[in-house]
Amino acid sequence: MQRRNLLAAATGLATLALPFAGQAQNAAGGHRHVHSGAEVRIGAFEAELVVRGSEATLTIVDANEQPVDAARFRATAVALGRGNERRNMEFRPAGANRLTSAVDFPFDGKFRATVTLHGPDGLIGTGRYNVDASR
Repeated sequence: MQRRNLLAAATGLATLALPFAGQAQNAAGGHRHVHSGAEVRIGAFEAELVVRGSEATLTIVDANEQPVDAARFRATAVALGRGNERRNMEFRPAGANRLTSAVDFPFDGKFRATVTLHGPDGLIGTGRYNVDASR
């Protein structure tokens, strides 16, 4: 009987903790953002990747969630195409706090890429993305 009560209490605690598990992931930087992309911390910045149709957009904000002038940045990416074929991408400034790149290759399921962000002073860092793409 005591074992059953202990199991019920543990299950209840796990159920109560479940909503907070998502918040812990958000604090770590791998959370979903307003634009349905994935936002990842790269250096001192948050970079959100959104893939729609044949275009990928990287939106950059600072640690205070303020837009950063993307004219000073560039990015490259290695993405996985259909059959896990590696494809190189070049992101260029596209106004405001956005960088864009063509997605001119087929891919299966989620869009997976490792993005390397460069600023005016050189390499900032890399971020890994696993994004639900809108085709």
